[in-house]
Amino acid sequence: MKAKLTGLFLLLGAVASNAQNSKVSLSGTRFTYPLIEKWITEYKKTYPKADVQLASNAGESVTIQIIAYRAEPTAFGDDKQITPVSRFALLPVGNEKNPLAEKAIKKGVKKEELKKYFLEDPEDALEQDKDAAKYQIYTRASKVCASISFASYLGDDAENIVGKGITGDDKNLLEAIKRDPLGITYNNLGYLYNLQTREPLKDFTIFPIDINSNGKLDKDEQIYGNLDQLISFLEKNPNNKAIPTENVYFITNKNAENEELKRFVSWTQHEGQAFVKDLGFVGLGEVSENKSAYVESNALKNKN
Repeated sequence: MKAKLTGLFLLLGAVASNAQNSKVSLSGTRFTYPLIEKWITEYKKTYPKADVQLASNAGESVTIQIIAYRAEPTAFGDDKQITPVSRFALLPVGNEKNPLAEKAIKKGVKKEELKKYFLEDPEDALEQDKDAAKYQIYTRASKVCASISFASYLGDDAENIVGKGITGDDKNLLEAIKRDPLGITYNNLGYLYNLQTREPLKDFTIFPIDINSNGKLDKDEQIYGNLDQLISFLEKNPNNKAIPTENVYFITNKNAENEELKRFVSWTQHEGQAFVKDLGFVGLGEVSENKSAYVESNALKNKN
């Protein structure tokens, strides 16, 4: 009898271990959650028994950490793998009454101008350009994925973005400039566009970036009025440096013995790409099974 009980306990322990090893939980950058939730829903249509879910509690141990900024390969430890699963873009945006908006709509805004707006004190900028209108920059109060990625695009660090720091999440940046006619900030496409109509949200003006920096918006640069047109441009020009783009990454344990985890990550890189555009993200493009990220977090290395 004792031997039978011992065998039963071993069997139950093995079942419990297998169940634990097949669970996939995710947590991290919140603006990616609509995409993650969509992926989970679609994945379970193919694998209905899969135990994949967003973590319900802060601080909960997870099998996948989600980030959306460039990180050193060893930033999370040598035992971690950083895998790109999607891309996103950030655009400068202002209150629809912002004095700089009309100029930007007509001529576009150059990267150098964005550096002035976001990295220089507004009063100093006015001394250099007497015709410039006053403006108020809003940024995240702490270093988060969006501020890190946008600052990297500008060739600097997130803590050097000038202006008022906003707590909460990226949506609170839009709430801040909605209350301030002088407000300017940055945000991801999923928050800037109506995902049903594919048009920019009302009450805001997206500052179209002058991609070739010739001082005007050429016909092929008039892509900001429709989300699908903008995403199409970004997918056809993956090496574009004029519009700030970055990857969404999954961080996992290299030696994890979790077949469900491996299958889910691979699925997001392949079948999952069919759902990214609807939610304002950009397709990852061609990927290999073992493709992982190995990029710098030091934005100054990318300064140009």
